[in-house]
Amino acid sequence: MKKGKFIAIYGINGIGKTTQVEILVKYLKDQGIKASRLKYPVYDLEPEGPFLHKYLRDPEFRKKNELTTDELQQKFVDNRVRYESELEKRLQSGEWIVAEDYIGTGISWGLTWGSDLEYLEEINKELKLPDLSILMHGKRFNTAIEKDHRNEMEDERIQICKNFHLLLAQKYGWKIVDANQELESVHEDIIEVIEKRVKSY
Repeated sequence: MKKGKFIAIYGINGIGKTTQVEILVKYLKDQGIKASRLKYPVYDLEPEGPFLHKYLRDPEFRKKNELTTDELQQKFVDNRVRYESELEKRLQSGEWIVAEDYIGTGISWGLTWGSDLEYLEEINKELKLPDLSILMHGKRFNTAIEKDHRNEMEDERIQICKNFHLLLAQKYGWKIVDANQELESVHEDIIEVIEKRVKSY
C-alpha cells in the first residue's frame, strides 16, 4: 500500500485555514483518496491537549497556571510528539493527513511571544516534517476573532506573528497562497501547489 501524504496548512488566526482544509479534504476524497483533517494542538489528547485548550482561551486559568513562553511551547511540542505514532500509523495505512497548524505555528507564535529561534527549532527537531507546507497569507477576517483567546487579543502581536510566518515560509520553503481571494480561487491555488509538489494521487 502506498504511504499517505502529510500536508500542513499555516497562517495567522482568522485567515480561513479551517475552511480551506475542509474544502481540500473533500476534494481529495472526491479524487478517491482516503483523507482527513487534523487540527493541532490535538486538544482531546491527555494531558497537554485539554490544558492547552483552556490556557489559550481562559484568562483566569492562564493567571493561575502561568507559564513562560518556552514552557508553553514545550507543552505544544509534547502534544505533537504524543500524537506522532498515531500520525505515522495513519500515513502508513495510505491516509492523507491535512494538518491545520503544526510545527511552524509553534515556532511563529513562540517567536512572537519572545522565544529564541534556535531553542524552538531544537525542541521540534525530532518531529516528522510534512511532505508539503502551505502558508495562507493575507489580511485576517475579523468575523473569525475568538474572544479571550490568548493569540487573538492584540492586533499588533498578530501582525508580528504574520510577519514571522512569512519569514519562516522563506526560510523553510513553504509555498505561499494569497488568502484574500474568493474561496474557490484560494482552493484552486492550493490544489495547484499540491499537484506541482506532491505527486502520485
